[in-house]
Amino acid sequence: MTKYLFVLTSSPKDFFCEQTLVAIASLRVHNPGAFVTVLTDDKTAATLTGNRAALKDAVDELKVLELDEKLTPMLRSRYLKTVMRNVVDGDFLYMDSDIAIVGDLSIPEEWKGGIYAVLDFHTNLSKAINRKKVLNNAKMMGFSPILNDEIFNGGVMYAPDTPEARKFFEKWHELWLYCVSKNFPYDMASLAETNYTFGYITKKMPGEWNCQLAYGKEFLPKGKVLHFFGSRIINTCGRKVPASMDVFLPKILRKNFYTDLKEIPVTVNADKSIHINEYYDDVIAHAKEAFLYQTKHAGVFGADIIRSYAFAKVLGFGYKKMPILIKLLELIGKII
Repeated sequence: MTKYLFVLTSSPKDFFCEQTLVAIASLRVHNPGAFVTVLTDDKTAATLTGNRAALKDAVDELKVLELDEKLTPMLRSRYLKTVMRNVVDGDFLYMDSDIAIVGDLSIPEEWKGGIYAVLDFHTNLSKAINRKKVLNNAKMMGFSPILNDEIFNGGVMYAPDTPEARKFFEKWHELWLYCVSKNFPYDMASLAETNYTFGYITKKMPGEWNCQLAYGKEFLPKGKVLHFFGSRIINTCGRKVPASMDVFLPKILRKNFYTDLKEIPVTVNADKSIHINEYYDDVIAHAKEAFLYQTKHAGVFGADIIRSYAFAKVLGFGYKKMPILIKLLELIGKII
């Protein structure tokens, strides 16, 4: 049996708990009967009360680690991610929470026993827009210059419960702690160096298993996991969002979609399916259609622009500082 694993570090002040609940709800829609595990820390677990307690009902296994209370939320999150293989038993498919699961995640038989992930930006490092940054980070840490020209996105990873995989994650955690000691708390450089240390054993998943929306347009139609990244979630600053903005800002990318969920009762049925209300259930069940809608109405090139980091920053700035820009987009949305 494959477990579907999420890592959660959260407090009532953020919306990571609600985001994880939405991700699990989307998993349940397309993969009924999936065994879901959440790995969390003791500080987060203590906050899973009231409406937040729905998360505990939604999972099949809640694993809680006691961590140094002085660790920041980001450090606790990376700590859990780099040790997850050695504290969760069984094969698992790990997924970040800033995703929507939109397809069947049955693990192919040929993956069994291997470590799998999707290339970052869906391309080789030599063609990646962040190539210089990645290589500079590796050099700064004294790591390999990534000789195989591949760097993997850690947002979706398949890890079997094998001695080799456990050693791989043990090394990843060790190298991540080294990075932390150098005031570089991010986990991708240490993941790349771990892969180098183990002879580049990480194998490539098809792109649809981690469709990074800003770069994975070719994988979207057959996408299984849509990775939109937390940086794409836009604070609409309490402004009413008309239907004409759906092409620019799908509902699942609106911050209030998660923050409003804090006050909405969630029902977890006997079969672990999740019911929130008609609006939420519909958005979660049709997440892929919302992004295909962008392509249909804005065209392939237009959708590429809309899904870019730059456009997300402009949209966030518009809602915060330039409402006239948002009015213009609302008008354009009506036309296209």
